[in-house]
Formats: sequence, C-alpha cells, structure tokens
Amino acid sequence: MQFRIFVFLSGIFFSGVVFSPVFGLSNLEISQYLENSQNLYEEKKYDESIIVLDKLLDLEPENVDALNKKGHVLLAQGKYVNALQNFERATLIDPSNFVSINGVGDSYYNLDRYDDAVNQYEHVLKKDRRNIDALIGSGNVLLKLNQHDDAILFFNIVLKIDPNNLQALIGNANALLAVNQHKSSLILFEKVLEIDLDNLDALNGKGWALIELEKYDESRIAFTTALEVDPENIPALLGLAELNFLEQKNIKSQKLYEKILSLDPDNTKALIGEASVLVEMGKFDDALEYFDEVLEIDPHNIDAINGKEYVLGDQVNHSLDLILLITIIGSVTSVISFCVVLMKVKENSELKAKLIISNDQIEDLVDKMMKNMAKKQDQSQLS
Repeated sequence: MQFRIFVFLSGIFFSGVVFSPVFGLSNLEISQYLENSQNLYEEKKYDESIIVLDKLLDLEPENVDALNKKGHVLLAQGKYVNALQNFERATLIDPSNFVSINGVGDSYYNLDRYDDAVNQYEHVLKKDRRNIDALIGSGNVLLKLNQHDDAILFFNIVLKIDPNNLQALIGNANALLAVNQHKSSLILFEKVLEIDLDNLDALNGKGWALIELEKYDESRIAFTTALEVDPENIPALLGLAELNFLEQKNIKSQKLYEKILSLDPDNTKALIGEASVLVEMGKFDDALEYFDEVLEIDPHNIDAINGKEYVLGDQVNHSLDLILLITIIGSVTSVISFCVVLMKVKENSELKAKLIISNDQIEDLVDKMMKNMAKKQDQSQLS
C-alpha cells in the first residue's frame, strides 16, 4: 500500500523504468513550454516552435493556449487550413476564448473567406468593443474589400487605445497607399520602422510607396533591407521584380519572378509579372500560357483577363494592320493572294474569338482590295 501511494504521489525509478506522475504538468512546466515556443517563433524558427508545442499537446491535448499558439505559428507559415483546424479545436474546448475566435477569423481572412472572418470578429466585438485583435481583423477585411475609409476608422479606434500599435499603423499606411496618398502612407511606414527597424510589412510598404513616388533607388534599399531580414520574403522579391520591370531590366525582373514561383508556384502576382515581362520581350505565346495559368487558379482575376485580352487584341490588330498595309501598297496581285494572308490569320486558334469582332473590318478590307484591283485593271486597259 505504501509503495502504491508513493508511486501515485511522486513517481519512482524502479528496475530501470521511470513511472511518471499521473497528475500531469505543473503550471510552471506549461509556461516553460509556451515561452520556449514563443522565443522560437520570434526567431522565425517556426518548425522548431511547432515541435515544442506538439510535445506540450501530447501531454496536455486540450491546452487551449498551446493550440492557439500553434495556430498562430501555422498562420505565419502560410498553412491557413491547418491553422484554422487548431483554432477551431480550441474554440470547441473553450467557446468563449477570444484569442481562439479571432484566430478562426484570421484563418478565414487568409483563406479569402471574408464574410466568415467578419462574423468571427463581430462575435468578439459584441462582447468586447475594445478588443484590438478583432478591430484590426475587421479593418484588414475592409481593406481587402477596398472599403478604405471604413478600414481607417477601425485602425484609428485601435490607435486611440494604443497609439503605437504596429498593425494599426501598417493598416492605415496600406489604406492610404491604396488611395494614392503615397506621401502620407510613407510617413506612417517610417513611424513603424522607428519602433521596429526590421518590420517586413513596413519595409515592403515603404518600398512600394517609393515606387509610386518614382524614387527607385530608395525603393530598392527598402526591399533589399527586407531581404536581408528574410532572404525568401515574397513581397520584397515582388517589389524588386516590379522595380526592375519599370526600369526595363527585363532579364533581372524575369529571374526574380522565377525565384518567387520556385517558392510559391501558385503566386498569381508573380505569374502575372512573368507574363508582363514576356509581353515586353515579344514572347506573346509564352505570356498567354502564364495568363491562362492565373485564370486556372483564379478565374475572375481581372489583371489576367485584361492581360490576355491585350495580347490577343494586339496580335489581331497586328495581323489586320498587315493586311491593310498589303492592300494599300498594292503588293497583293490577286484575290487568291489576299485570301492566303487572311487564312493565315484565321488559322490561329487563339485569335478566332477576336476575329469574330473584327469581321466588319475584314469585309471593309476586302471591299477596298476589290476596288483597288478594279482601278488597276482599268488603268492597264487604258494603257
């Protein structure tokens, strides 16, 4: 009996085996796990942070703090579905935990499920109108929906509570950048960098603001500094690629877009950027492939739709201009020659849809061709 009580109370080493105490971890041990994972997270050692949290969850499967922290690490890794699963599991254990509910909202936001995200934030704000995470989440959703004035209102509420809140400052800066208030936006990004010198969002935001102000050298410094902090930071790589494109350094721009696509093959901004470079290089068929790839990922992507229409329209116009040129200078000596040129255009399957729109133009050209030939015949007869 005494042996059993001793084992129950403290655990013993017996015959080479350690018997663990049945009462679980102490609060101090749990805190150490959470602190270790947080330190690793701040060092951007996300996989190591997850390992620590998983060890804790093996011992404490229903530890809400561990589930929430794991969710936030997964968000930082871009693993939004897995993050959502952890936050949802936490809400099942503690339905009133605001961190978990906001985490669900943040996951929905990153999965472009904006209505679902807003519902989560509203649920929190109905009970706590000053909840900073829910206010920032709401502002971010409004920013995505291009409701910039409303987004700024939410961010300003946060700044009244916490004047140096970095997320709210960055949110306001991004909203101002979106409405072409580049100088005002730049001031806010600079303020963030005074507080946090290596803030990637602020460095990239500053870079884009400087691009809009056509201060390319300063913009390059901002993006390069961001890459010194994180060499694979996609927003910084996108910024540098755009900068090189604007400077007509197409090869450098293309290499940067290819690097981004090696990191994130479905990055629509990089795919569109690559297509734009190929258009500039006159490689229209290759550009169309990239636009089509974007539309497979996002069928309603307006940039890809416009880019594809531009390329197809440009090719059609070039073909029609060629026919018109041949007609005007009289290089075509017969209707058969003209039809050969016309058939070459129509054989291009990518242009069929556009040629339907251009039928009137083609009929006009045929009419001009026939009139031109008639004049030549009359002249030859007179001579």
